[in-house]
Amino acid sequence: MIPEVIKSIDFIIKVNTRVAESVGFMYVSYLNNIFADLLRMYGLYSQCISNSVRTRTNEHMIKPMKQVRRDMLKLIQTYIENCDNLTVFNERFLPSLQSLVNDYQ
Repeated sequence: MIPEVIKSIDFIIKVNTRVAESVGFMYVSYLNNIFADLLRMYGLYSQCISNSVRTRTNEHMIKPMKQVRRDMLKLIQTYIENCDNLTVFNERFLPSLQSLVNDYQ
């Protein structure tokens, strides 16, 4: 993982969070396009963090990777908080969030 790439990804996620906050429910069409990638990135960062902790390598990258994961969750939270109709979210995205829950177990 390259630090500049992690920072760029985090910036993009933060911009998306602001957009989701501004447009509310209409953000669902874009979220639909990026949701699977968000979940894959979340899983990748989780694996990298676990490997770094286990092998005691790239410890300087753990904090930025955790920040990206937090910001991904913040993006989803922001959409939920600003959405008028959660039916679409519940149908399209909620089942996929099980992988994030499993990460915490």
